[in-house]
Order: sequence, then C-alpha cells, then structure tokens
Amino acid sequence: MLIADVSGKGTSAALYMAELKGLVLSLSQIYQSPRQLLMEVNRIISENLDTRSFITMTYAVIDLGVGVMTFARAGHTPMIYLQANGADGRAAQVLAPSGIVVGLRIPGATQKFADLLEEDSITLQRGDVLVLYTDGITEAMNSDSDLFGEARLSRIVTEHGHLDAAELRERILREVEAFVGSADQHDDMTMILIKIEEMAVSQEPVAV
Repeated sequence: MLIADVSGKGTSAALYMAELKGLVLSLSQIYQSPRQLLMEVNRIISENLDTRSFITMTYAVIDLGVGVMTFARAGHTPMIYLQANGADGRAAQVLAPSGIVVGLRIPGATQKFADLLEEDSITLQRGDVLVLYTDGITEAMNSDSDLFGEARLSRIVTEHGHLDAAELRERILREVEAFVGSADQHDDMTMILIKIEEMAVSQEPVAV
C-alpha cells in the first residue's frame, strides 16, 4: 500500500510520480521490509530528481495471514488509526514514525535518510480503520485562512468509524467541502481508507 505526494505541479511532477510508481512496483517484489524498500527508492530516485523536487510517501505492507501491518513514512502526513476495541474510548491515534522526504540532494542526505527512517508495525483486528491522505486534505483552507487540520480529521474518524469504508470516505470529503465553503483550493486531495473485516471461512482479517 503506497501513498505519495510530489513537490510542485505540472508535467515534471507527473513524470516523477509515474517513475515512483514503477519503481515501487518492481522493488516490492524484492523487499518485504517497508524501511528497506524506501531506502532503495531514495537511493535510486535521488539521482533523477531535480534539486528543487522531493517526494513524501508512506509505504505499508499488510500481512493477512497474521493480521499485522508494517509501515514506514518518508516525510508524509501521519496515518490516522482507529482501533475497534481500543482501551482509550476508541479515540483515533496518529501514527507518525520518523522519516524525511525522498530525493533530497544535499551532502549526506542518503545517510541522514537511513538514520532517521523508522519502521513500525501494528496488530490489526476486525473493525479497525486506517486513513492515509495527502496534505491537500488537512491543509484545506476556508475563507478565514483556517486549516482543516489533523485534529478535525481524527475527530471525524473517531465519531464515524462505525460506518463502512465507502460511507466514511464520503463523510470525510463532505466535511472537508463544508469547511472550505467557497474558498479556492490550491492542492489536490488524495485519500486511502481501509477498514478491516473478517472472512467468514478463514477468519483471517481482510482489508476493504
């Protein structure tokens, strides 16, 4: 599972994203560790980005056999995680392991990337919700220049996490639209929303 955002806009940003997609598709056949994959992505793609560009990304692997998600974050927005049976009253958590952006071309950047990049894992259970998104959602701005924000997104996931994945996604997008109102937006919005269910036969967790 991959979500990413390239700095800048236009043709060059689109080409960088296409290159990243192909690179991750190839490397995912070699590296099972998200951290190792991101380190290799950074090593390869840094040679091709111009000095003004960089990429933020989160890469996660869900093991359906044991119900565990392992992930790493390279400077991307945090992940929102709602436990179905959490001990904290089902309040959504913000998952933000350390990591800097991909593609920096400064002295020592490759070693710094490796030093700061953390890999984390969580155990998944039925009803858990995971939300990955780009900053176009949390930085959506209303006419008073207020940002939609991470706290507001977490609250919506907490309050409406009982909905199925499609309904929760639409709820979030409606809330963003209502918050923004008539204000102009200058960034695209991308979101991956996953809710864990159980297969009736195997009883293994399944992401939908």
